[in-house]
Amino acid sequence: MVIDVRKLLMLSVASLLALTLLAACGGPSGITADLTDISIQLSSNTAKTGDVLFHIKNTSASEIHEFVVLQTDLSADQLPLDADGNVEEDKLTSMGEKGDLAAGQSADLALKLPAGHYMLICNLPGHFKLGMHTAFTVTP
Repeated sequence: MVIDVRKLLMLSVASLLALTLLAACGGPSGITADLTDISIQLSSNTAKTGDVLFHIKNTSASEIHEFVVLQTDLSADQLPLDADGNVEEDKLTSMGEKGDLAAGQSADLALKLPAGHYMLICNLPGHFKLGMHTAFTVTP
């Protein structure tokens, strides 16, 4: 079997060019979201409108968490809460979620988000009160 090195090189260059063009044409914004014991830490608190891909990792040693994306202009201290201090999600616009991520588990959540303000929360019992929420903005 004879390998044509020139053809192999041309294919490699063409593949690299195609990947570069795909990235430049606006593939989904990738945001890393680390769910710690008491917080949500993002690689960026902003993204451009359109496809947003959240790479979620539960970095807690033992806690189960969820990741809920709520579209709202309200700050964390203005969100509607039930008697136990959990967010009343049915009174807000949920854009999507990944639930019940065990400690050490990862998942991706792909959403098409319009420009606006969002609150990202873990709404498992008591977690929101501990500080598991963060603001997020999508710009045009």
